Amino acid sequence: MKKLIAVILLCSTLVSAQTICDSVSYNIGSGQELILIGVNSSSDSVNFQWGVCYNQLCFSKSGDTVVFTDVNTLDTVSVCFDIAPQWKCNDCQYLVFTNGSWQQITTTTHVNEITSTLHNGKAYDLLGRELKRIPAGTIYIRNGRLYR
Repeated sequence: MKKLIAVILLCSTLVSAQTICDSVSYNIGSGQELILIGVNSSSDSVNFQWGVCYNQLCFSKSGDTVVFTDVNTLDTVSVCFDIAPQWKCNDCQYLVFTNGSWQQITTTTHVNEITSTLHNGKAYDLLGRELKRIPAGTIYIRNGRLYR
């Protein structure tokens, strides 16, 4: 009996409890206006608190379904929601308006490599200070190449 109780206690500590935060999300309505629809798949009642920001402007609303009409479709928009008041759940994502609807940015689409165009013949030490003369045995950089 003691072994059975020990096994039950051990199993109950290994299973992580699901919180209401795992049961809330949102959908995006169709059209040019930004329509956010809170989704609650738990049995608990929640109140969605919304925050939308773009171009250093922020707006907030509360409710299961909210409409933000003042959002610029040419900017990337940050959308955040929080569940109030008893839960500390929140999530933020970026949205863009493309092909007639709002879409979440979920993947990296491209990476631009930055290349140095500084080829002025000057020599620099490893701290970026220009060297007027190069002492023997010194490591330096000239035209983007490392010299030893």
